[in-house]
Amino acid sequence: MTRITPPTMTMSTGSRTLEVDTGELLFPGLVLAFCLFYYWDTRALPELSMLYAGPLLYITIALAVMTVAVQAVSVGNGNDDDGSDDGDTGVESAAAAFDPDTDLEDDGEAVFTVRSAAVLIALTAGYIIALEPIGFLATTVAFLAATLYLFGERNPLALAGYSLGFAIGVWLVFVQWLMIPL
Repeated sequence: MTRITPPTMTMSTGSRTLEVDTGELLFPGLVLAFCLFYYWDTRALPELSMLYAGPLLYITIALAVMTVAVQAVSVGNGNDDDGSDDGDTGVESAAAAFDPDTDLEDDGEAVFTVRSAAVLIALTAGYIIALEPIGFLATTVAFLAATLYLFGERNPLALAGYSLGFAIGVWLVFVQWLMIPL
């Protein structure tokens, strides 16, 4: 498999360097573009129709900007030749926890492989097909638990807690708060 890596922009000022991974800018950039389109398309609507859309739009924009800050930008001391931030600089990078060069292996097997990507696509297709006949809550809980298991979570309490918590949270927001049936 070929490994295509997008360019990294590096800017230095004095003893600090700022690295921006342009590959990590793709998804939040698309989210920001859709937010801009949504705002442009709905700016002429009456104020009452923006009751729920306004706060959700601003929260989505804030999350996209935070994603850029955490995923794509890293700050270093500028003294390292390889750009890594492993010296004692006093500056902690928010992206250090998400460094793509870290070892993402669990028991000798990579967490995200071609096989796991294919299984994720199959799980998503099954979720979409089962959503209508089975219903949102049961299908979503099963899909989330299977996806978490696929990517390495083995604790049954964590699988159940995350899956149930997220599915019930989404159901409460849409069905109870926004009055949108799922």
